[in-house]
Amino acid sequence: MELNKIESLIEKYDKGNTSLSEEAQLRSYFSKKSIPHHLVPYKQLFFYFESDTKHSAQRSLKVRYKIQNKFISCVAVAAALLIFFMALMNIPSKKYISSLSNEELHAYNETIKALELISNKMKEGNVALSNLSIISSSFEMSNLNIKILSEFQNSTNSIFKIKSK
Repeated sequence: MELNKIESLIEKYDKGNTSLSEEAQLRSYFSKKSIPHHLVPYKQLFFYFESDTKHSAQRSLKVRYKIQNKFISCVAVAAALLIFFMALMNIPSKKYISSLSNEELHAYNETIKALELISNKMKEGNVALSNLSIISSSFEMSNLNIKILSEFQNSTNSIFKIKSK
């Protein structure tokens, strides 16, 4: 009777459904000297866990990665702030724009228009590329469906012993 209970617990253990108390029952069972031959591999498994819990470190380990992570994160934040302020400093202010001559102001406005035109064309191209992506994924799916149908046909031919032409 006890053997049936242990075997059912082993099945639960293999599926990962045992509780801690059930695993303790298994450990105590496998700590016995005499167990059935077909359960010997499990004895080695539970003996490993028992022997592993008895080991301890001979000396204390120093953990330094937390300090390095804090240092790296501080450097990353500082770099992000530096980039943000540099970008903020390079944005032309209204005062700077008003100090430009008419010719420089015209060139600035034309540059802004050109960049907006390029941005709009890039957005249109992105939409076209996304449409191509949809078409490409449709072709890939159809290829996959053809392979599945071909495999299905081969299977049905072998089941019904139909020779392919």
